[in-house]
Amino acid sequence: MIRRILLPLLLIFSSHAAAVEIPAEIEACLKGNVPASTSVQSIELRARDRGNYVQVMHADVFWKRRGDQASSVMMHFSEPVDIRGARFLIKQQEPDNEMYIYMPGLLKVRRVTSRKISSSVMGTDFSYEDFERLHGVLTDLKLELFPEETVSGRPVYVLMSYPEESSGYERIASYIDKESCVVLRTDLYETGNQLRKQLTVDPAAVKDVDGLWYPSELLMKDLRDKTETRLLVRRIKTGVALDDGLFDESQLKQVDIPQID
Repeated sequence: MIRRILLPLLLIFSSHAAAVEIPAEIEACLKGNVPASTSVQSIELRARDRGNYVQVMHADVFWKRRGDQASSVMMHFSEPVDIRGARFLIKQQEPDNEMYIYMPGLLKVRRVTSRKISSSVMGTDFSYEDFERLHGVLTDLKLELFPEETVSGRPVYVLMSYPEESSGYERIASYIDKESCVVLRTDLYETGNQLRKQLTVDPAAVKDVDGLWYPSELLMKDLRDKTETRLLVRRIKTGVALDDGLFDESQLKQVDIPQID
């Protein structure tokens, strides 16, 4: 059994049980990019539809570790005007995570159910489940190590994960850069072994902040719907003091959003 792997802003996974024992060097590589306590990211999302119309959104993403095994993530949207003030909360816990969303127009905090897990978040190519995985707060039951490959000219570890039945995916392949430990490509297969989505990172977009490597730009493509969303990390800070109330669903509607310099 391997220990949990938490890797904010990389599409990676946690695992209780693995089909094979993951080599210590891979686990150490991944865990080396995890902030000690908190992180704040200012991001931009550019969602392009089939007609090549691009919607641009801005948000701040707050991440906080809760003890040794769990963490919480809250995303606050500031642009465009029609979704300003929208908030999305993920609380990692056993046996299942909890997700909540607040839309100013509805004036109500709603829980995201398993039936909605594959739905798009704010019209992007990221589903609710994708955002869980993006911030390392989702657990898969089975994990396999495959032979090393090369992605964008760089040697990578190859890990295959098999999600639970509630997932929108049948299996997920992650290609992890051996040098930076950043996931350079993620292939997401839906039922029937169909490659539905692909998340890629240009190695040139991998940056160092406070000794941690992270992708400053990610591209998610929906291969079936022929749409894509580009996620750009405009700023990231670690070790920021974040109040627990920021991750409390009962306060999601009225919580004050901290201004990070």
